[in-house]
Amino acid sequence: MEIGTMYVSVQGSRLTKVGERLVIRNKNGKILEDVPLFRLKQVVCFGTVEITNAAIIQLLRREIDVVYMTVGGRFKGRLSNFNESSVKCRMKQYQMALDEGFRLKVAKAILRGKLLNSKYWVMKRNRPASEVVSGKVWQITSCIDMIESAADTGALMGIEGTAAKAYFQGMRYVCKQDLGFTDRNRRPPKDPINAMLSFGYTLLYNMVLAAIEQAGLDPMLSNLHAIQDRRASLVLDIMEEFRSPVVDTVVMRMVNLMRVQPKNFYNAGTKGTRMEPQTIALLVTEIQSRLRAKLPDPVTRKMYKIKDLFLKQAYQYKALILGERDDYLPVLVR
Repeated sequence: MEIGTMYVSVQGSRLTKVGERLVIRNKNGKILEDVPLFRLKQVVCFGTVEITNAAIIQLLRREIDVVYMTVGGRFKGRLSNFNESSVKCRMKQYQMALDEGFRLKVAKAILRGKLLNSKYWVMKRNRPASEVVSGKVWQITSCIDMIESAADTGALMGIEGTAAKAYFQGMRYVCKQDLGFTDRNRRPPKDPINAMLSFGYTLLYNMVLAAIEQAGLDPMLSNLHAIQDRRASLVLDIMEEFRSPVVDTVVMRMVNLMRVQPKNFYNAGTKGTRMEPQTIALLVTEIQSRLRAKLPDPVTRKMYKIKDLFLKQAYQYKALILGERDDYLPVLVR
């Protein structure tokens, strides 16, 4: 039985510790799930979910972090207890954060990985071939060619923005269901596809954050994304290469296979388009399934489950910071 991350989305649920197990009950007391604590790495709670004090203490002792999100999938906060961290690594991170040459080099590698995966994602779904979609692929390719000559991270983010626009326009044309999707928008998401993308990216963010912290890295110190207070920018860096292989792949598969339809969403007014509870559960299940798929480790070329590559990439970046590697290699999909 493989668990890893437990997702709790039933409103009014209560999590309790029973012996060495974590038990979830609904508001009527019915057991929804009963999982051995040793199988857990993370608990993600959506909306109104209660956790008893005894359960919280046990989760902290076992270094199982708890993530709190809104019903719509917006990140609210985390409860964690990572007792070990690499002081040497973090000191080196602070030093390298002042090295603009280093940051630019890594940022270029990160962006190149993201755009190569974006290009492949659109190309793979351009069947039968469409001139419009082929044009979007050409635009992304042009952006990839511009990366090496970029003078700073500001220029890179400009390239990223141009490529992202072409990418999501390409996504619009390979979508086989009219759900009102025209471009990427968020806060609030204006259509079902954007609602699923935002939700999926938040799940991805939390998984990458957990991997970065486990590797002993400071998640605030980034390369491509600007370093800002109250933002784990390194997480945004590392998750870039996983967006299209994980979240975008799952969302488009669900849409094109008619696993979701307009009736599975509702308009929440100023909060935008929301997923029905059953749709959230389905999306979570599909993402978990996708994470069990295998991709090659960019360093060893051995095949690993995607969920294991988060930690491998965090440790690869750590090795780069410590001078044990010369460059950063992103996970690429072929």
